[in-house]
Amino acid sequence: MTSRIANIARKSVVIVADNNDTDGYCSGCVLRKTHRTVTIITSKNFVLGIEDQLKVIFFDRIELQAIVVAVDDTFCLLVTDFHRDCEAIKLMENEDSLVPGPTFMFAPISQTANQRLTTFATVESLSSYTLDEIDLEEADSSNYFLVSCPYMETTCDGIDRLVAAPVFNLQGNTAGIVLECLRDVNDEPEAAEIKIVLKASYIDEIF
Repeated sequence: MTSRIANIARKSVVIVADNNDTDGYCSGCVLRKTHRTVTIITSKNFVLGIEDQLKVIFFDRIELQAIVVAVDDTFCLLVTDFHRDCEAIKLMENEDSLVPGPTFMFAPISQTANQRLTTFATVESLSSYTLDEIDLEEADSSNYFLVSCPYMETTCDGIDRLVAAPVFNLQGNTAGIVLECLRDVNDEPEAAEIKIVLKASYIDEIF
């Protein structure tokens, strides 16, 4: 992966934040972009209760107010005014190439800054892993894969800041977005480093 690829990928990553709480922030990414608006996907749990006080911080630290337009079990969609230089995530087309190997992500460290993380796709699907305690509401486990990532930060309310963060392959394409940790960080910190990731081909089916 070159720095150019990482810089392009960074343009599709945002931080979703609470206007009234400096500790209130989480991951998100640009799902779609038109000549008028930008659509962001982010964590439903973070947004609930603060729908009227949300902002999105883009890679260049430009802040735009956001409104909620759709909600599902895990994720929600926000819309902001147009941002000229952001980029929508480019979904990986060939999932057969998603084999155990290096990936990278951007994780929020404040309301205005992300850090790049080297991560690793550990298996191709959940069926390759022992997940006796994981309940994905009878979802097809082939829709997901696992990524090893050392980032385990939560908000003061215990909300995972990494939900909806895109996982990039080394070509800068989005292999998927984070759904949740494999285990609770307080119960099993080592297992919490493993993230369950929704595959790219199923992202457009969420809404």
